[in-house]
Amino acid sequence: MKIFITGGSGNLGKELKKVIPNTYQIVSPTRVECDIENFQEIQNEISKSKPDIVLHLAGFVDIIGCEDNITKAIDTNVIGTINVVKSCLNLKCKLVYVSSEYVFKGDKGNYSINDKLNPINIYGKTKSASEHIISILPNYQIIRAPFIKTKYPKVYTNQYCSRYFIEDIAEKIFNNIINNKNNIVHIANDRKSLYNHYLDKNLNPLPIEIPDNMKNITPKDTSLINNSI
Repeated sequence: MKIFITGGSGNLGKELKKVIPNTYQIVSPTRVECDIENFQEIQNEISKSKPDIVLHLAGFVDIIGCEDNITKAIDTNVIGTINVVKSCLNLKCKLVYVSSEYVFKGDKGNYSINDKLNPINIYGKTKSASEHIISILPNYQIIRAPFIKTKYPKVYTNQYCSRYFIEDIAEKIFNNIINNKNNIVHIANDRKSLYNHYLDKNLNPLPIEIPDNMKNITPKDTSLINNSI
């Protein structure tokens, strides 16, 4: 089986490539080799590869960066996804999109796969838009797999989530790609404050609260109801 990965040189892509068995053939071009914002490039690479699965990881994931550069957020997260979807239209491959918990407003927590998407920041809005675009294809899977990729020295005590650390979630993502038939999958840890997730990992960051200038773009509770296997 052949897997084509966009964004394979990113943090999650690197972790996933560690856990994908060597019985799978991985095609993972760099951005220089294949820019998702260039339709002709991504179409040529996917068509040439003839993959069984396209795993779309590439994106602009900087929350503040997306607020500051909306054009880049749209070009990378939305237009890039449109180009990937168009490249898969006439193929028989499965398209897997790793999305975000930030597609939800964050005012209640314990979101299920049936809850309404209602993001409050630019990043979440581009991911939400991309989820709808992905669902155009007949064979798609959206995986909302929140994770912590950087161990920060200061961590919010009043933001609740169900994140895993990146090194603990990669194998779960791959297992659900292969074995979970649901179109939308939540890979969710227990609902806890972000600070308490750090403590569970035997880390001791400085506890802080969400600063006033970040409250309007930081969802307070994006915990998910798990339906992964």
